[in-house]
Amino acid sequence: MTAATSPNDSASPSEPHAAATSGTGPVGSKADSPSSSTRNSSPEPATEQGTEDADDRGETYAIRFKTDLARSLFSLREERGWSVYDLELRTGVSRSTLSRIERAVTEPTVTVLVKVCLAYGCPVSHLLAEVESQLLGHSSVFVTPPGQSAT
Repeated sequence: MTAATSPNDSASPSEPHAAATSGTGPVGSKADSPSSSTRNSSPEPATEQGTEDADDRGETYAIRFKTDLARSLFSLREERGWSVYDLELRTGVSRSTLSRIERAVTEPTVTVLVKVCLAYGCPVSHLLAEVESQLLGHSSVFVTPPGQSAT
């Protein structure tokens, strides 16, 4: 004599979640959905194509600015014949931090940038203006920085 089985006693291969479909299992629960830290719970706002393009251009501009700034800082040190250790002694900024900035692995804080520029005898505003003019001079991405209107 065989015992009668109900459909929920064991899931068949074609219905692996048969027990969960009864409304008491985890399917459809918060456990199955991405956590709130990995998704935006509010709907995405409608954006115009031009806004997305401007965001992409702004991101590209920022990355290239960071890279060009790193290259300029490296060049200033090399022009003086200083080692990273020499610059560390003149600025009080660690060699590892200076090296990471010159390789564009990290971005300098304003404080670090001021210390480095003081060591080089170069105003921060001059360094940034020089980097920006170099960037805009060879940029094929766009000619006008984000937020500026082309005249």
